[in-house]
Amino acid sequence: MSDTQRCLQRLKYNYQKILGDNLVGIYLHGSYVMGGYNENVSDLDYLVIVKTPLSFLIKRQLMAITIEKLWPLAPAKGLEFHVLLLPNVKHFRQPMPFDFHFSKMHFQHYQKDPTDYIKSMKGTDPDLAAHITIINHFGRVLVGRPVYQIFDKVPQKIYWQSIIFDIENAKTTIISQPVYVILNLCRALAYKKDRLITSKLSGGQWGLRHLDSQSGSLIQQALTEYTRHRLKSTFSASTDELNIFATKMITKLDL
Repeated sequence: MSDTQRCLQRLKYNYQKILGDNLVGIYLHGSYVMGGYNENVSDLDYLVIVKTPLSFLIKRQLMAITIEKLWPLAPAKGLEFHVLLLPNVKHFRQPMPFDFHFSKMHFQHYQKDPTDYIKSMKGTDPDLAAHITIINHFGRVLVGRPVYQIFDKVPQKIYWQSIIFDIENAKTTIISQPVYVILNLCRALAYKKDRLITSKLSGGQWGLRHLDSQSGSLIQQALTEYTRHRLKSTFSASTDELNIFATKMITKLDL
């Protein structure tokens, strides 16, 4: 059994124990359900759906379990989850509110001041439109009722807006996160041109088939890096190459 499988077993058991009858279900999304999961470069994404908002105590218990029991088994980019209320996911609205959230990005905030983190981590997130779209098409139930009974459909226009939000700073972020941005630009163009809902992996593969050879060379390198099983990075491209690719893709996307 892999570390990820053990992590999911612990997640299912411990979250059910903590949330009890308030838990509606836990739903996996992201690369894990879309065929692009790689423990060396991926994170593990899931949504936790509950009937009523969580108390501070319950959130603290969730975080303790997540850090102490799950994090040691997590993939390289850690775990990312949102806690959402059932009425909101059954009747979608944008931006989607969340009751609680955690990802690797917030790890230091939580470690520095757990109480402040737990109290402050509540709001809205435009990315949830994309997450719910992925769940509606590819999602996997870890525990709970079937996807179609829980999640409302996300309008295509709103899903497109969430994709744009994720790449709006592509010209600058491609320098520091080339693999992530290259593949996300491809998945955005695949949706714009063919209305395909793709992962970073399948979006990059679409780019190889539909874009010019110069772009294809950069995409192939990004795909190789994304699917590698080595921890040391082998990706190399000049700033000019990255800038040209980002500019070309943004033009194609009419942004």
